[in-house]
Amino acid sequence: MKKIFYILFCLILFAGCDNVVLRKDKSERVTFEKNLPQGEYTLYMYEIKYPEKQEEKIMFMSKFENFLRNGAEGLSHDVNFILPKSLYDDVESILNDEGIGIERAFFKSASFIDENDKKIIDKETYFVKTPLNGGEIQKYLNKQYYYILSLIGKEKEYKENFFYTEYDKRTLTAEYIKERESLKEILSEKKKDFLVAVENTNDLENYKDDMVYLKKYSEKMEENAVKHEGEILPPVIVLKSNKYIGYTVDKGSVVFFDGEGKEELSYFRRYKFNVKIKEIDNFNYSNFVIDDEQTEISVLLGRKKYVPKRPLGA
Repeated sequence: MKKIFYILFCLILFAGCDNVVLRKDKSERVTFEKNLPQGEYTLYMYEIKYPEKQEEKIMFMSKFENFLRNGAEGLSHDVNFILPKSLYDDVESILNDEGIGIERAFFKSASFIDENDKKIIDKETYFVKTPLNGGEIQKYLNKQYYYILSLIGKEKEYKENFFYTEYDKRTLTAEYIKERESLKEILSEKKKDFLVAVENTNDLENYKDDMVYLKKYSEKMEENAVKHEGEILPPVIVLKSNKYIGYTVDKGSVVFFDGEGKEELSYFRRYKFNVKIKEIDNFNYSNFVIDDEQTEISVLLGRKKYVPKRPLGA
């Protein structure tokens, strides 16, 4: 009799609760390739400035390499850096042996330079003489060759009436970039924790395979990510939010919220991750936070779905 009354009570209860909706659990159990105990972590991200002048860019890269190699006293993790697009593109360029800043205009094949490249070359080598009857491509090839000679301190070897070839230029370029093997090596190792700062969603297409810090976006984009209804995003994206803190996952993309939001989000079961962004203009020790409860952003990319050691119920 008690069972009958209980069943009737449940039927009456659910009949009067048409608006009750069971919440679909969006959390996911994962494990990480790098040992990361369950708990709460802060991902400190440092937004670094990059100079505009070519000479200052070269000096910056030297300081950047030194920091990446030696770190800061007390830091036990690699640093998560947010790079402006100009710096991020130069990092990619170094890894592809294409030079830093304006060097790219001189490293390209003279047959494929564009109008902007020509302006850069003409500005830097306006005084360089070239063969009179060589044509435009030869003119720019000779100018490129002279500039690369100057980079290694051999500009006096330039011959204004000589028809230099792309082979000559490649040989010279290889001699120059050989001095950057150490820089290339450390950038290749540490790039896994670099994000690129993107001003708006129009640039996302250019960095769809990279980790991104997006500064301007629509409210709809934020809400779609929270509802797991957004478009496919980069593997990691950081949004500056006034509403949310924490993180979620949308179609495999980890979406972080940076700001003072009141609504906290968390996706991986028993893991809380918060983002704190700090703008810095140098690599002084005092700029970096020493905190044991922090981790590299690349750790989150090395994850896989948790599989119990033995089947449930076994």
